[in-house]
Amino acid sequence: MDKRQLIKDLLWDVGLPTVVFYLCRALGLEALPALAVGGLAALARVGYVAVVRRRLNGLAALVSATFVLLLAASLLTGDPRILLAKESILAGAAGLLLVGSCVVGRPIVYAVIRRLDDAERWEERWRTEPALRRHFTTLSLVMGTGLLLDAVVRGVLICLLPIDTMAGLSMALHVATLALLAVWVLWYRGRRVTR
Repeated sequence: MDKRQLIKDLLWDVGLPTVVFYLCRALGLEALPALAVGGLAALARVGYVAVVRRRLNGLAALVSATFVLLLAASLLTGDPRILLAKESILAGAAGLLLVGSCVVGRPIVYAVIRRLDDAERWEERWRTEPALRRHFTTLSLVMGTGLLLDAVVRGVLICLLPIDTMAGLSMALHVATLALLAVWVLWYRGRRVTR
C-alpha cells in the first residue's frame, strides 16, 4: 500500500466517526447514541474495506471488537465516557505491550522486523550486535512510553472535559502523538545512519 493510500485510509478511519458524532449531536441525539452511531459508521467502513480489498485488517478487527465491548459497557452503565475512552484504552494497551516486551523478552519492534525479513540473519545480528539490541529496545521503549502518556492524558481529559469537546479533541491528540512519534522515529533512524 502506498503512503497516499495509507494517509487517505487514516483520515477516513479517524474522521468518519468524529464527523458522524458531531452530525448526530447537531441533529439532537444524546452523547451516547451519537458516539455509538459514529462507532457503527467506523465499523461499517471496516466491513466495506474488508469486502472491497478482500482482506480483513487485524488491527481494524481488534478496534472493532473493542468498540463492541465498550459500547456494551456504556449501554449497561449509561456512561458515554466509557465508549469515548476506546482509543485511550487501545493506545495504553499498545504502550504496555511495547514497554513490556523490552522487560520480559525481545522488543516487539525487533520481533516484527524479524518476521518480515530473514529471521536467521536477524537472530545472528541480535546475538552479536549490542548496538542493534539497544536500537530496537530504544525504539520500543520510546514508542511505548509515548503511547502510555497519550492514553493517560486523554483518559484524564475524558474525565474532566465535556464529552462534546473530547469527541474531537481525543482523536486530535492521538493523531498528534502518532505524528510526533513518527517524526522521532525518522530522526532517530537518521541519527543512527549518520553515526
